[in-house]
Amino acid sequence: MVQYIIRRLLVIPLIMFLVSVIIFLLILQLPAEERVTAYLPSARANLSEEEFDKLVQITIKRYGLDKPPVLQYTSWVSNLVRGDWGFSPSWRQPVLEGLMQRAPATIELTLFAMFPSCLLAIILGKLSVQKLGRFQDHLVRTSTFLGWSFPPFILALILLNVFYAWLKWFPPERMSIWASAFIRSDSFHSYTGLLTVDALLNGNLPLFGDALSHLALPGFTLALAEWALLTRIMRSSLLEVMSMDYITTARSKGLQERAVIGQHALRNAVLPLISTGGVISASLITSVTVIEIVFNFNGVGRWAVLAFQSTEIPVTVGFALFSCGVTVLSSLIADICYAIADPRIRLFVENGEVAV
Repeated sequence: MVQYIIRRLLVIPLIMFLVSVIIFLLILQLPAEERVTAYLPSARANLSEEEFDKLVQITIKRYGLDKPPVLQYTSWVSNLVRGDWGFSPSWRQPVLEGLMQRAPATIELTLFAMFPSCLLAIILGKLSVQKLGRFQDHLVRTSTFLGWSFPPFILALILLNVFYAWLKWFPPERMSIWASAFIRSDSFHSYTGLLTVDALLNGNLPLFGDALSHLALPGFTLALAEWALLTRIMRSSLLEVMSMDYITTARSKGLQERAVIGQHALRNAVLPLISTGGVISASLITSVTVIEIVFNFNGVGRWAVLAFQSTEIPVTVGFALFSCGVTVLSSLIADICYAIADPRIRLFVENGEVAV
């Protein structure tokens, strides 16, 4: 198992290197005068046109934007490693600082949507197979079809109007005004950046409840389509496993259908769910942007869209690297979970029978 994880970790630098090369080649298509904005704050308002042009030329020389592509790439990567990801005028702060400040909100929202989706997919997929052809099965299939086909932004607007504008139950944004003031006080200690987790670590249940109430609507909206897909995958996988020989043997021993599914079929049927879940959790990072805009949720996606509207290259590059990093990490976690669920993966790796 350790060898399997090490091999997966060794692949990550290669993947990120290839991603950085692709991103750099795309950036290289722009003139140096446009790429230099990655290193300049919004200083035009305080400088004349001649002074600003002179500053641009100095910055081009300083960062080597007029050098050969290989040297430019080396300089660009070294700047990334040092933490110099450029400046965002719309954020009014360095890009890396803005990403680190807002990434926990997006990650928390994604996790809040992903874990219930996977759990409900397993429960309802199992229920659908147990009640195959009955009312419960038809209900699950119909609900997953509707959930998959319903546009998330339409659902977001409906939920916002019903549960906030009308019922006043679940507010938008990430936290209430009093909660925002509290987390900036000296009595609050941030450990993970995830508001729900930090609230529990600080022993503050009102803050935990406030964070959950703000996560409810965007989390449910984000989870609906993913839950529908995962449930359909779980149901199909479980039906396939139920036709295998070892399931027939288990039935011949007199086991009840619930025991056959729960003790023998479920573990193998969940493997496609793990693989798909890793891919979906990565895709949620990019699809969360619409949800964050509708609910005014202060995450990476919302602020990245605002920067995109101003054609800010540093933010575009930063968001691309952030999304790629999350995708690689999600795939790694999915692979590890797959190996834990399927002992054959660990056996093959330990015996050296399969090059993973």
